[in-house]
Amino acid sequence: MTTSTSNASYPLDSYGPTPAIPNGSADYLFTDGNTNAAKDVGGSIVTFASGAGIYFLTTAITANTTTTTAPAGSFGMTTNATGLGKLFYSDGTKWQYGAVS
Repeated sequence: MTTSTSNASYPLDSYGPTPAIPNGSADYLFTDGNTNAAKDVGGSIVTFASGAGIYFLTTAITANTTTTTAPAGSFGMTTNATGLGKLFYSDGTKWQYGAVS
């Protein structure tokens, strides 16, 4: 089964129509329904309507030391050895350790 937009037809997944994000001139296919295949979303930041985002970085992050311009509430992760495997959030000026409260 497929669903159509003005620019293309996309397969339906078990959650309904495949989400598409407009990229200016055509719909951007965020998923093709194949959850096992890698997807390239075209950048290192996913930004939401609220302004907050998820940042995938390559730079070192040290909690309460590394400064950021990411909006408060944003999440950050890095592939750098300093901060690797940690989840950080932005307080609006510095990256902080994410914590479950």
